[in-house]
Amino acid sequence: MDEIISILQNSHKMEQLILKLKTIGENSPQFQTFKTSIQSFHLNKPPRGLHQKNILQHAFKYSDSRECFDSFRLVCKSWQNSIETIRLDIAPPITIFPELCHHERHGHFPRFYIKYLKIFKNLDVRLRHNFDLTKWSSIANLLLQNMNHLGKIRIDTEAVPFKFKIFLFYLFENSKFTLNNLSINCWDTLPVIALPNLTCFSICIYNNYNNDSGTFDYLMKTVVDVMYKDLKLFEICHIEKSPNILKHMIENYQNHFVCAPEISILEHIPLKLSHLKLSKLATYRYASSIEYLILHVKDLQVPYEDGWDYHREILSFFPNLKGVLFLYNRLYKPRV
Repeated sequence: MDEIISILQNSHKMEQLILKLKTIGENSPQFQTFKTSIQSFHLNKPPRGLHQKNILQHAFKYSDSRECFDSFRLVCKSWQNSIETIRLDIAPPITIFPELCHHERHGHFPRFYIKYLKIFKNLDVRLRHNFDLTKWSSIANLLLQNMNHLGKIRIDTEAVPFKFKIFLFYLFENSKFTLNNLSINCWDTLPVIALPNLTCFSICIYNNYNNDSGTFDYLMKTVVDVMYKDLKLFEICHIEKSPNILKHMIENYQNHFVCAPEISILEHIPLKLSHLKLSKLATYRYASSIEYLILHVKDLQVPYEDGWDYHREILSFFPNLKGVLFLYNRLYKPRV
């Protein structure tokens, strides 16, 4: 046993073996005996799992989606099938829309994109001001035909294409029972369609909605209350840019707020959770409603900078505090 193993581990001996096999030829008795031995140990077969679809797809989930399609898909038929039928819990790269504009020809695209778009569970629609809107109709059709059963959709457009609400209706219809997370900045284009499994909904408010509390009220009473009945989280971004809508929310939805990025909101709204920079520690109207704080740490090397010399006074400002998260370099450290 030891002698055989030492020979197999000796690179010089293995080179001699290869040379002798080439010299004696395939039809020699020695070669046939050696071949039979290799086959008896199944050394002529590929490694276990090399062609198993579930193992391959699990491995491909940790690879770049484009590299999978451009390279790994070409290895063999089993790899091709595994990649073309995989569903990745991500969105296509943000470069996909400029890329589609470049390759669009009279409403048609290379077949590559038809297969490529099918593998994604999420979609991120980002249309900037320099986007070629003349290509949108073709791109929209491509998306609707090949992106179904999505779990997360994000709409972040600087340029709103013509009939965009119709596009969103069919996009949502294709994922009606699978969509659980939706984020949109042009929320006045939301179509009337029920999304029974939507749990997270996020909107962004910009300056042009400052005086449009009526549209926002329609959103709340029709879209949120009626069409998204299973909603657990409703997030509003950049509301500081729309004081009229903020005032409307304080007057009508005060008890529905949970978290805000600025502690000063406590002067107007009772919250359960809030971010806090200790330099802004003060007495607020609804401070007693706070149960959890996210404390910002600016520099670990200078612990008493930015108001941290007052950290012992937190409990006197927030008497019902149950827990604290420390936020440093965008990482959360829990402390209860």
